[in-house]
Amino acid sequence: MASVDYRCVSWASIEQGEDMAPGDVHKWWANPFRIGDALSFTAYATGTRYATDLHSTLAVEDVQMDGVPNSGYTVLFSVRNAGNTFIVSYFVGFSIISG
Repeated sequence: MASVDYRCVSWASIEQGEDMAPGDVHKWWANPFRIGDALSFTAYATGTRYATDLHSTLAVEDVQMDGVPNSGYTVLFSVRNAGNTFIVSYFVGFSIISG
């Protein structure tokens, strides 16, 4: 029977000059995973610098599985600021369905 698990990672800038600018990309990795696992990702901004910033758009891209024989798999993915506002923090939630 399949099981579903959920994990979450986050990022936050420390000061104004470190915000995630439009077009910026952050690269992430997570492990371990097994052959046959199905993954789903959602990235969402939790903070912008200015009250006038009404929308923030993040994209999860370049999802890849890196496998080492007999050692499991590592997922590699990128989060891109696809909007036109500076982002100060975000979360990435992902679910894992294992058979």
